[in-house]
Amino acid sequence: MVENVQFLKREGRLDEALQVLLQQLNLWEKDAAAGLGGVAPWYYEQAAIIYRKLKRFDDEISVLERFAAQPHAPGSSPPELLRRLEKAKWKRGSREGIDALKPVFEQNQKAQRKASPSVQSKPTAIELAIDQQPIYDFIALDVETANADLASICSIGLAHFRSGELFKTLTILVDPEDYFDPINISIHGITPEDVAGRPNMAAVFPVIAASLADILVVHHSHFDKTALARAAVKHGAGSLPCVWLDTLRVARRAWPSLSLDGRGFGLARLASEFSIMFEHHDAAEDAKAAGYVMLRAMQDTGLDLVQWINRVEQPIQEERGKVARASSGSGPLVGEVVVFTGRLDMRREDAARLASEAGCEVADSVSQRITILVVGEQDLRLTKGQEKSTKHRKAEGLIARGATLRIVGEADFMRLVGTTRV
Repeated sequence: MVENVQFLKREGRLDEALQVLLQQLNLWEKDAAAGLGGVAPWYYEQAAIIYRKLKRFDDEISVLERFAAQPHAPGSSPPELLRRLEKAKWKRGSREGIDALKPVFEQNQKAQRKASPSVQSKPTAIELAIDQQPIYDFIALDVETANADLASICSIGLAHFRSGELFKTLTILVDPEDYFDPINISIHGITPEDVAGRPNMAAVFPVIAASLADILVVHHSHFDKTALARAAVKHGAGSLPCVWLDTLRVARRAWPSLSLDGRGFGLARLASEFSIMFEHHDAAEDAKAAGYVMLRAMQDTGLDLVQWINRVEQPIQEERGKVARASSGSGPLVGEVVVFTGRLDMRREDAARLASEAGCEVADSVSQRITILVVGEQDLRLTKGQEKSTKHRKAEGLIARGATLRIVGEADFMRLVGTTRV
């Protein structure tokens, strides 16, 4: 059921996803009325998210009120959805011109931490500089843009973590002084009307810079850091005075086995993997999720924040020893001989095992026997400044002399061996 809803949402078939969700809500509530347990928040949350995307705000409130009236299943986080209900009601009042005090949405998330025990551990005290006192805090950050130009920031989300716990979140709407692409609006739901009268990045930058000075800033993928850097250039501001830590790079090193199913290390995938509840493409929600991913990586690996700052600069594949092995004797790639070069998302040993199971013989060096070269990201320190490794250049030389040899990337390699995997 969950997979069906997620598929329909990815395909943009929101009305169909709603139909599935509402049918499920009726079943949950029928069971709850019969004393068979509480309802599951996920279905109500997804319905509320879709209603908001469709700008059916009254329906969003209605489905959240349905949730509030029901007994809740253990192990879930009803306070998060109840806060969402209060926020939706306040927004409706604001749209109708009702001047009401804004509820406290950014508060200590004790109930949510009880629901997600995987992110409770307290990080080790760290030092970012010799003259600093040990710190436990970091700020997670995410941005949304109005169009394909990374400098067209229209929203900045911040999530402040103290002592391994979410302390508060903040969303800053920004006038990008640029056009809004319908594709971007469909992703994050922010419109020109939403940012009308908001400050531009020239005004926001000094505030952000002061808030992030000498702070460790966690973000997921290079997008956010690059967007802020380009916006700084556009508005004549300096670079942000913080230390950056990319949780995408962290995830690839903390959980390399997740690369085996080809689903990648996107924030939504990681949140699903570790039961992190969030509303994707809301800047503050994305920032919160990135922060929880960071805490989970620290817990699973035992590395603290400073150690992770160093770890992400090292190759994903730490052990680069020999991986040669014989073919399994069956599979779609029987008769092929494969060699790996460069930095792969998965461990080199795992790649060699997949190749062997698919029927390949795995070799350590390029020779005339080789039929497939799998190329990962090159570390220029290991290739002495060359964009291609010695194996890569040697393979190209063999091809130039008439050898039947394919050079493929890691994604293509995964497709080649995919038929052998369940």
